[in-house]
Amino acid sequence: MTVEVGDKIKLLNENGNYDKWEDKTWTVSSVEYSGGGYDEGLSGQGLISCKGLPVSVYEYEIEVVG
Repeated sequence: MTVEVGDKIKLLNENGNYDKWEDKTWTVSSVEYSGGGYDEGLSGQGLISCKGLPVSVYEYEIEVVG
């Protein structure tokens, strides 16, 4: 999956960590593939930030909806 800035996403809440935010649509503001806070064990998975979302999520935790 390729996620780009400006994409609309929804969170997949498979582990229950995103109950507060799962029913909203978020707009991607950045996608990182390295750097501070990035889990190198997830190499190739983008770490996604969205305006207004207080957590960053990896690609496997989201669904692109637009």
